[in-house]
Amino acid sequence: MNILILGATSSIGKSVAKGFAKNNKLFLLSTKFEKVESLKKEILALGGADIKIIEASLESIINIKEFIEGKIDMIINIASATSRLKNNNIDPHNNQFYTSVDLLNPLEILEHFLKENAKEGKNQQLYYIFINTILSRIQSPDYSIYYSYKILQQEYMRSFQRKYGEILKTINVIVGTQIDRSKENEKSINLTNRIKLAIQNNESEFIFGFEGKIIYMLYRISPLLSNCLIYMKRFLFRK
Repeated sequence: MNILILGATSSIGKSVAKGFAKNNKLFLLSTKFEKVESLKKEILALGGADIKIIEASLESIINIKEFIEGKIDMIINIASATSRLKNNNIDPHNNQFYTSVDLLNPLEILEHFLKENAKEGKNQQLYYIFINTILSRIQSPDYSIYYSYKILQQEYMRSFQRKYGEILKTINVIVGTQIDRSKENEKSINLTNRIKLAIQNNESEFIFGFEGKIIYMLYRISPLLSNCLIYMKRFLFRK
C-alpha cells in the first residue's frame, strides 16, 4: 500500500509510521526534516520497505503532484494547529494558518487522490484516517474553536463520501486519553494497533481510551457535569 502520513513527528505519528511501515511505501509529510529523517532510519532498521520524506508545510498550498505520482491507498491525518489553541488566544490575523492546517490543505490533498483513484475504477479505495480528540465531540470550555474545526472537517469528509461513494473509506479516530506527544509511548503504540483493528473490522469511528468514553457518555447526559470533570482533570494534570 502507498500511505501518506500528515504530522509524522509527534509520538502518535511515530508509532503510526512504524506500525504501518512493513510491506508498505510511506510518504511522511512534515516541516521537521531532521526529526523525520531520524524516524526514517529507525523504520528502515526495523525492516520498513520504502519511505519518502516530503518536506512541506500544510500552512501553504501544496502541489502534491510534485511529490507523489499516481494513487495513494491511505491518508493518515494527525496534523493539527488548533489542538492546543484556547478560544481567548486566537489571533484574527492567524485565522488563515489554522484554516489551512486543520481544514483546507488536508482536504485538498484528500480530494486530489480521490480523483486519481476514481480514474482507475471503483475498486481503487482510499482510506482516510482522521485522528482528533474527545474535544471534537463535546463543546468543552475554552476549546470551541478546536471543536468547530474538527466538526467542519468531518462534514466535508461526509460530503466526499456522498460524492465518491465506496471509493472513500473514512475512520474517525477520537482520542479520549492523555497521550504524551513528545515521545513515543505505550499509549501511542496501542492507538496504532487499535487503528489497524478498525481497518480490519471496517469500522467508521471509535473512541480510544476509557476516560474519553465516560466523558462523552456524561456529556450526552449532562454537559455541565462533563465540563466540571474536564476542568478538574486539567487542574490536576497541571499539578
